[in-house]
Formats: sequence, C-alpha cells, structure tokens
Amino acid sequence: MIRILIFDWGDTVMRVFPGYAGPMADWPEVAAVPGVEAALATLAPHHLLALATNAADSGAALVRAALQRVGLARYFALVFTARELAARKPQPAFFEALLRELGCAAGEAVMIGDDYAADVAGAKAAGLRGVWFNPAAAACPDPHPLYDAVLSTMAELPAALADIRLPDLAESLALLAEGDVSPELLAHCRAVAAVAFRLAGRLQAAGETVDPLLAHRGGLLHDIAKVSAKRTGQLHDELAAALLRARGFAELADIAACHTVWAAAAGARRPVTWEQKLVYYADRLLEEDRLVGVEARMAGMIERHPDQAEALRGYLPATLAVEAHIAGRLGMSPAALIEWLRAEVAGGG
Repeated sequence: MIRILIFDWGDTVMRVFPGYAGPMADWPEVAAVPGVEAALATLAPHHLLALATNAADSGAALVRAALQRVGLARYFALVFTARELAARKPQPAFFEALLRELGCAAGEAVMIGDDYAADVAGAKAAGLRGVWFNPAAAACPDPHPLYDAVLSTMAELPAALADIRLPDLAESLALLAEGDVSPELLAHCRAVAAVAFRLAGRLQAAGETVDPLLAHRGGLLHDIAKVSAKRTGQLHDELAAALLRARGFAELADIAACHTVWAAAAGARRPVTWEQKLVYYADRLLEEDRLVGVEARMAGMIERHPDQAEALRGYLPATLAVEAHIAGRLGMSPAALIEWLRAEVAGGG
C-alpha cells in the first residue's frame, strides 16, 4: 500500500530558471510547475507528501521558503535535501537515509521526479515505486523502462498513481524466473520487449493511443509459460494467458494469448490492440535475440518444423499485413522500419 509520495523539487514542483543562481528562495522570480498545485491538493488528504532534492544551494529551510513563495509549502509535511541526508540521488545512501527519516518501508513510497536516472532509476534500485515526469516527451533512455508510470503534465499524477497496475521490471523478471526460462529464452523475451516498447513510443509520438509500458511488459512476459508448456503438453500461449490472468494481469494475459505465429490469421485470436499487435510483430522479427525480419524468422521456423512448412507459409501474408499496418501508421516502408529498429534496439538490450 502506498502511504508516502516523495517529490523531486526543481522542474517537478517548482520551475528552474537557468538564468538565476544561488538559493531559489532568493530568486527575483519563482513559479510552480503547471498542474502541480491541483495534484498536490488532490493527493494530500490521502498520502503524506514529502520533498527530497539534490539542490546544492539550499537546505531544507530555504527549500521550504521557496515553496512558501508559490503557496505550496503547506502540502509538504517533510522536506529533505542532500545536505540533511548526506548523499545525493541516485546513490543508495540517499534513499536509505530518506526511508529511515520517513519511517516507512520502500514498498510504501513512490518517488516522483523529472530526472530518469536520479529520481526513477535511483528509487527503483532502492525498492521504491518510481513515476517519471516527462513533459518534453523524451525517449526513455532505457529500452527496458524502470518507471511504474510516466506523466506529461503534473495534473495527470493522481490518475496515474491510481492506475499503477503492471508488474515492474524486477517483478516481471521474477515471474520469468518462476517459469524456468533459459538464458536464451530470457534474451529473446527481453528483445521482444525492447522492440515492442520502442515501436509503441514511436507510435505514441505519431499520435496513436498506445501504452508503451504495457507493450514492454507484454513483450517481456509473452513466453512466460514456454518451458512449462513443453512439460505439460499444453499450448504455451494459452498457458501463459492463464498464468498471467491468475496473477491479476488481464491485459498481459490478452497479449500472451495472441502472440503466436498463427494468431494474425486466427479470427477471434487475432491481435487487436496496438500493444497486442506490437508484441506479435516483435516476436515475428526476432530469432532468439537477433532482429532478422519477418521472412527470415519464418524461414527459420520452417527449417525447425518442416512438417508444418505449408501452414507456416500460409501465415506469412497476415504477418506481413501487420508489418505494413505498423509501418504505414509511422509513414515508413517496412524496410525503413526494420532499419530504424536495428539502430534503435540492436541486440534487444
């Protein structure tokens, strides 16, 4: 259960004006980040709000004085800086000291900030939840996103916190470990996730309604049951869907249920949502963790399963139609799309 929300300060709660130096409390001009006051007012009755910053020019008292100038000090029960904590984000010591001061477990706290490395990666390494404030819509620096939610405006924060529903990266990898996936299969799952994530980000930037985090986690977990299905004689897509649904991850179950080669030509099991299409397509591109393209991947499958060659060839037109659909929405040819992906996620991360 989330009890405590911890906010970064500069460019998360208050704007940083590059032309000013020294303590923000003394700047001739100060301003709150747009949307932050409404978010704080919504969240304060339900959570303890704290602020934790690396600010070099201000201790806690000066930070609070700056907050007072924009009417936000009343929302924060506690303020911490690198001075009081004797460490800086993303150092583990910063978050360890912060949790001690707050008197809470890591799983009870969320860090919200605009610096992916310091605020998100640092918090996640310490076991906290992490929300990335990304108003510039910058590409995530990691093909395997660590954040639990991403915001384009601070006004979105209350809804985003209420909608944290997917396993984080560590939880996803633990689920794969429970499934006894081999190192080779894990590399494939990571590559599918990276490709699906980057495609989703590109589509989102093009104006499509798609959730890159859902696409990533769906790609990472699509083959969660491949090993156990071989032992039981079940279809691995059906078993994966059942396992994920039992864990409460219905969207991930739906992705797993329609990722296999025949799905695009299978009527009711055809991928429908963007996230489903992207995981299906990414899986069709990758031979283990090597991005080889749809036709080369199909040739590899036929070589391994010559008794199914005719059926596999019959699935190729539907797969190529999915590729053309994705490329078309991005204003690219399929060949250009593949080249972009090779440059973007070579090796799958």
